[in-house]
Amino acid sequence: MTSEHQYISRKDEGERVIVFERGNLVFVFNFHWNESYGGYRVGCSKPGKYKIVLDSDDLLFGGFNRLNHDVEFFSTEGWYDNRPRSLLVYAPNRTAVVYALVEDEPKATGNLQLTENVKNC
Repeated sequence: MTSEHQYISRKDEGERVIVFERGNLVFVFNFHWNESYGGYRVGCSKPGKYKIVLDSDDLLFGGFNRLNHDVEFFSTEGWYDNRPRSLLVYAPNRTAVVYALVEDEPKATGNLQLTENVKNC
């Protein structure tokens, strides 16, 4: 709740879409009753890889499960909606989806395995 980075990048009455950023999250709300948008460009400020962390279309919430949570979304350089970068997403009708910037996990080295083997001796 205390993130200094907050920005509303899109409020489109015709498409019934709202996009905003808060911290390392990008929120995409599609309030349209029957229009879903594939390849929908969403502005963002931070470079990197994004993943879905919340999806109102999930079966858990009574949705139709139209989004694959294993998909990774990569930002591209270039201004869009007054943001220095953007993502291409699928925005199903009547949904709210939250994308989070993810850090790459550190790669395990062979030394970790060696240390585990020494402990077992």
